[in-house]
Amino acid sequence: MGRFLSVGGLAFLVLGLVASSANADEGQGLANKVEKLERELQVIRTSMLEKEIDSYLSESEVHAGAQADGQSGWTLHANFTSVLQATVGLSTSLVASSDTGDIHAASGDVDLQFDFPVTDNLSLFIDLTANTNSNFPTTSSSLSGSSSSGSLRSTLAGLTDGIGVDGTNPIYPGSITVEEAGIYHKWMLGNTLLHWELGKLDPRKRFLQNAFADDENTQFIHNSFDDTAAFLWGTSNSGTSSLAGTPSSSSGSGTIGWHMWVNLGDNDNITVNWGWFNAPGPFFDKGQFYIQFHWKGEVSGREMNIRVAALINNRFRDATGDGDESGAVSWDWWATDTIGVFVRIGGRGGDVNPVEFDASLGAVFHGLISSRPDDRVGVAFGFITLDDSLFPGVAEDTEFTIEIYYAYMAEDGKLQITPHLIFVSEPGGGDALFGDDTLFILGLRIHVPF
Repeated sequence: MGRFLSVGGLAFLVLGLVASSANADEGQGLANKVEKLERELQVIRTSMLEKEIDSYLSESEVHAGAQADGQSGWTLHANFTSVLQATVGLSTSLVASSDTGDIHAASGDVDLQFDFPVTDNLSLFIDLTANTNSNFPTTSSSLSGSSSSGSLRSTLAGLTDGIGVDGTNPIYPGSITVEEAGIYHKWMLGNTLLHWELGKLDPRKRFLQNAFADDENTQFIHNSFDDTAAFLWGTSNSGTSSLAGTPSSSSGSGTIGWHMWVNLGDNDNITVNWGWFNAPGPFFDKGQFYIQFHWKGEVSGREMNIRVAALINNRFRDATGDGDESGAVSWDWWATDTIGVFVRIGGRGGDVNPVEFDASLGAVFHGLISSRPDDRVGVAFGFITLDDSLFPGVAEDTEFTIEIYYAYMAEDGKLQITPHLIFVSEPGGGDALFGDDTLFILGLRIHVPF
């Protein structure tokens, strides 16, 4: 309204100036008067434009200040994943109460990740998951291998955390659950920038990452290629068994974590991160301490990552009340412009984790079909070794796994269709935990990031 009034006022001003000029000096030519009025109007327009620019900049500064105060500017990331898996050629049933051999299961989830900036250095994050839980074929009712009515027999990859052959299974099952929530802050500690976060955190997302075997939604789906079984992660599917001597509240109830990291080196190519994680309750009593050293650089002009991590575990304990320690290394490298390779090796000491040692290696090939440069083919091999002292009656104690997948990219990568084949030899480390000598699984995963 103010702009329309200003334009109208200008029109009346022009008419008034024209009339007064004509009466005052009738001898002067009309063309000269018009030229003079145009110069005067240009001065008025310039002045009004400057006022409008100043007003706009002032409003923008107020808006930016509101964002910095956490009043707006939040972001949302989301994705959808659905998985269908089926066994092929089982001689015995995975389900103790069923006479049928092969089974199939479907699962899915939608992840929502919110990030709310509070100040330039402080933010709040909340990750929600709406999921179904297939538990296929993953959990057993106890570590001794006995299987109650209706339960599923276990592979070693799912023996302690209840996840196993379908890594998309949630760590906190439920219709809508809070997977993570907390705050992130950074500050200068001398000449070093210290990052830290506090809240409901998942250590799996912060230690032993890998460029080619870390995301079950888009990469290898078998959990042994995603999270080392040599670590007793504080987070687990609530269907998993309780370890001996472990308080029942520590399984499936959530994990509170305090995680920190600093970047070192001339190009910040070295990261040291550490954290303390525990179940709700006495936070500093019998928890888990993680520490990791990460080097990132180039070899032959292509990116390489080396991560070395250790876990001191007192959250899960044996019957005598002792914990254990674990160590692992994760390595990945772009061997060529289109081929990435990886290795992850982990082991543990003590007598808490029934998994004594595990290792995996593999490769991912990009653009094998020239007309489809974004498609990927992944091939991985891994094994998990069971502790003989905890399972003296097991004939075999090592589980071997091979996974092959093809990721078909549609809709510019916004629709990812990934068929996969999983072969497991001596699942569960032998007959005592599983029943079959081999396990074939055909699967299809659909992933939509948005």
